[in-house]
Amino acid sequence: MSAKLPATRKNNWVNIVFFAVTTLVGLIGTPLYIYKYGISSSEIALFVFFVIITPMSITTGYHRQFAHRTFKTNAVIRFLLLFFGAASFEQSALEWSSQHRDHHRYVDTDLDPYSIKKGFFYAHIGWLLFWQHHTNYDNARDLVTDPLIRHQHRYYLLWAIGAGMVMPLAIGAATGHLLGAFILSICLRLTVVYHLTFFINSICHIFGRSTYDIYATAKDNWFIAYLTFGEGYHNFHHRFSGDYRNGVRWYQWDPSKWLIWMLGKTGLARDLRRISDFRILSAQLAGENRRVSDWLTRSGTNTELLKIGEAVQSQYDKLKGNLAKWEEAAREYKRILQRQVADYSKEVRESARWNLGEARQKFHHTHHDWKALLRHYPATA
Repeated sequence: MSAKLPATRKNNWVNIVFFAVTTLVGLIGTPLYIYKYGISSSEIALFVFFVIITPMSITTGYHRQFAHRTFKTNAVIRFLLLFFGAASFEQSALEWSSQHRDHHRYVDTDLDPYSIKKGFFYAHIGWLLFWQHHTNYDNARDLVTDPLIRHQHRYYLLWAIGAGMVMPLAIGAATGHLLGAFILSICLRLTVVYHLTFFINSICHIFGRSTYDIYATAKDNWFIAYLTFGEGYHNFHHRFSGDYRNGVRWYQWDPSKWLIWMLGKTGLARDLRRISDFRILSAQLAGENRRVSDWLTRSGTNTELLKIGEAVQSQYDKLKGNLAKWEEAAREYKRILQRQVADYSKEVRESARWNLGEARQKFHHTHHDWKALLRHYPATA
């Protein structure tokens, strides 16, 4: 087993030239092209298609399926995710996943491939341009067993050029807009997708809210979630990376989770992994309690603050206890429902349902008091 080594400073001229050319052509060439030739509906459609399908293949495929194994799919879906993921020109799925697993394992250290501790620019794009990373595939042995992933890794340039350049150029030529396809659907699209993806490594490790792990640099940023197909809920992801969702609330913008859910409902995905709602709520409450505790520690140790600390801790202990009772009642009710109806009388089932409802109601009452208590302290704002 090879040792994991930190990155070393070394200009990556291939990446530097590639980023520079695509960015300049995309940003300067697009307005000039539109001014001279206008823009057709087919060019807009092709650009929109690639600016959606390629990052979605990264978020759904590279990230949530391959890097974190939060669900499984058949060979056809894996091929499509690998094909359009390669079109993003963000390395092979194997290399991407291995580096991302290192990011989670060594977050914010020298062994983190895109550590925010080395600065915004480094985490955003500098790590790809001016540093050489020593990828250790020992952490991705499960991916090496997949022949599609192995093939894409071995012939990555062919996959990337075929999916990310040949395909849009062929469609552009067929519709009479070859130059437009090159400028818009390759250069401009790559520029847009790159920086939206990089926002997760940079902005989401600086700006936002630490909902579940208050000491993590990863933040929940709803605005970046809108730009990155749900990846902006980064504090949740770093706390619960084994969940196929990033936006765990029903109202949180996360098209990637909705796509995975739909694949599951149609039989095209299976073994969708979800963290228990009770674990998620427990982490959120623990984060709120730590904020108050830290605020009290910073504020001093006078008698009034000590009384506040005791009241907060007492209410938090009561809240945790009621959450545990609710979880136990839910587990018992689910166990009864999963057994044959004949195994339990109607009275037993009704009793379990009543116990569940009572436990839930007690928790919500305690939670209401907890939120009312927290509103008095700036630490929870």
